[in-house]
Amino acid sequence: MVTQFIKRHTSLLIFGKRFMKYGLILAILMLMIIPLYFKSYTLAKQLTLDKSESKLLDGVESMEQQVLRAQTITSLLLQEESFMHLFFLKGVPSSGYYMDIKVLQSKLKSLALTQDMYSNVYIRFKDNPVFISNYISSDDYEDVYARYYRYGNLSAEEWQDRLFGENYTMKLFPAKEVFSSYYSRKPFDGITAVINNSYFNAIEQKSVLAIDMDREDLVGKLLYADQTDDHFVYIVGSEGRILFSHNYETDDPLETAETLAEIEISGGKYILLTRSSERLGLQVVVGIPAGAFEENVNSLLELVVLYVGAGMALTMLLAFLFSMRETNALKKLVETAAKSTQRGFTLRNEFEYLDNAFTEIHTRSEQQQGRIEALNDSIKYSIAKHMLILGAFTEREKEEAESYFGSAFERFCVVKAVYKVDGPHARLKAVQHNIGLQLEERFNAVMRHRPLALNFHANETVFILFFDPVENAVGRSDIKVRLSELIRSLNAESSLAVTVSIGVSEIISGPEQAKAAYQQAKYALGINENEVASGVYLFELPSDESDTRPSFDNAVLLKLHDALIAGETSLVSQILEDCFGLLADYSLTEQEQLQIFFSVRQTVFSAHKVIGGDKSSPDGQALTIPAYDQSQDIIRLADRLRRTAFDLCDIVIGNKKSNNNRLKSDILNYIGAHYGDAGLSAGGIASELLISEKYVFSFVKEQTGKSLGKYIEEIRLLNAEQLLLTTYYSNNRIWKLCGFGSENTFYRAFSKKHGVTPTVWRENQSNLTD
Repeated sequence: MVTQFIKRHTSLLIFGKRFMKYGLILAILMLMIIPLYFKSYTLAKQLTLDKSESKLLDGVESMEQQVLRAQTITSLLLQEESFMHLFFLKGVPSSGYYMDIKVLQSKLKSLALTQDMYSNVYIRFKDNPVFISNYISSDDYEDVYARYYRYGNLSAEEWQDRLFGENYTMKLFPAKEVFSSYYSRKPFDGITAVINNSYFNAIEQKSVLAIDMDREDLVGKLLYADQTDDHFVYIVGSEGRILFSHNYETDDPLETAETLAEIEISGGKYILLTRSSERLGLQVVVGIPAGAFEENVNSLLELVVLYVGAGMALTMLLAFLFSMRETNALKKLVETAAKSTQRGFTLRNEFEYLDNAFTEIHTRSEQQQGRIEALNDSIKYSIAKHMLILGAFTEREKEEAESYFGSAFERFCVVKAVYKVDGPHARLKAVQHNIGLQLEERFNAVMRHRPLALNFHANETVFILFFDPVENAVGRSDIKVRLSELIRSLNAESSLAVTVSIGVSEIISGPEQAKAAYQQAKYALGINENEVASGVYLFELPSDESDTRPSFDNAVLLKLHDALIAGETSLVSQILEDCFGLLADYSLTEQEQLQIFFSVRQTVFSAHKVIGGDKSSPDGQALTIPAYDQSQDIIRLADRLRRTAFDLCDIVIGNKKSNNNRLKSDILNYIGAHYGDAGLSAGGIASELLISEKYVFSFVKEQTGKSLGKYIEEIRLLNAEQLLLTTYYSNNRIWKLCGFGSENTFYRAFSKKHGVTPTVWRENQSNLTD
């Protein structure tokens, strides 16, 4: 019962485990966030203090910079000749001084801009009525004071007395209501900083430079915009008087003003921040209301809650998505493993289950790979045996050898080893087999490239030794030395009396020379077969080296017979060219020429009987095999026989074409009648129509332009479309009726053709019809 439940609800159970895992991760993350909630007040308070303190430091530094820039302007003006003329002027200036006034006013305006002054700047002289600012200039300061500039409720004389009534280097006046029409359209409160810019300022000031710093500018530099309503700030001068205040109702500074001190004013609680300026001789005090911390704490808590909520939702979503993804992946793996291994799935530990299952699959895969390699070796050995015994004459045989051996046959030789055991064990096949294995192992050890070993008989092994094309240093004498040492070591280690005879061919090139090399190795052994001791024998040319005519190979006749029956004109032409080439290229005796002619004629005659003796040639004439006529030249007879062979090929090709329509009808009708069979294959079609499987593949490709599998798939899709349009059958029933192997195969093929699923396609077609 439990096993059935797990099998039916595998996806749900796997998803549950995955989701529980990610849910545990979520819980751990939440526990890590909780301390942040309790630390929020401390963090908010510290952030507020850091923010306000940073603003305060910047504001005080900005005030200092304004005064320092004013002192810089003072130093630069002292170097001006126009300033010197006006400085030493006493009384009302004459017209000759007007140019100095204009030059000095332009210089002051330029310096105010370059020094980034944000204040009202002006110059007054004690002994003359000249007034110069960064906006206007005049030779009558009383007129300017009456029309353009006023300082509080002071008269022009009182204002003049305040500027020059006492000696100082730099002095700050408390904030007063200042009117400067050229600086602002309405009066403003501001601190005035006055700097003695006299040449002899240590004795008595004769000239001063003043800057008016606006209250709004000062507040904006000491407090943020959102702090101006509930924060207070005041500035205390070196004399202990308040020079400037904002939201501070009393005229006296606090008795104790220290940073982070907590005070209560008018029923409100504040935390103080202070900053002193030694350059200006003042102290700035900022009061932060306690309510500001609570607002920041609430804002931070809201942000924390928002992030926690968003994090939980995102984590849940990610947990769901990751769980679904892992579930789908694991389900496919589990189903694949279960089908491949027939193991029952258990939820206790799916990863251990998959590990065991895939270990088993890997083992099976290795076994399958081993069988494939063994089959591949078997094919390779079969090709090699064919090359040694029958030879490789046609282009197809050469290409087949190259596909399996590559360029190994560019330089090689053939070695044939015959071994026998003397004594009571001589007839034991196991002993002979063991000797063959020892020889193969030792050959692998003494050769640079692994030789190919072929067993033709129980007591002999044929080796093909491969060499690099550039390995010219290795010759047959070197091979003989190695193989002789191999025999000696084998005899020394064996407890039996073993005789090993080895024949070695020449080192030659090309797979078409494989048969000749094998014959050379056999010949080398044959002429030394009476030797009673082990030995290595190299093939040597016969003593009559003038006779180098090649011998006629009867095995070629078998290939010629098969090529004629198959109608392979190119192959027939190549074989006949090789056979009849012997007649033209070599001085053979008449008997040898006749032997070649009659051998080929007999092969053509046999093929003629198989193809049909009553057939006619393509030109309508009766097809006859040319007979031998002593009056005819043997070369001409060979040409007539060649034409007859070509005519036979034409007959075979014609027969194929005449049967194409019937065969096409039979194959296509069979596919149309059996497309619903999921097991429909080339093998089944070939068996039913009595033709080869290979021919089914090539014929369908030739007639339809498609592979067999693609053609069958199209037939199935066409019938599936018809059922979708004309019936209410379910998709599950349709893919089974149309012969698709599985539902996934049906959906994949249908979506590839139409871009949508069968269900969507059926709905779309139905809407079009409506």
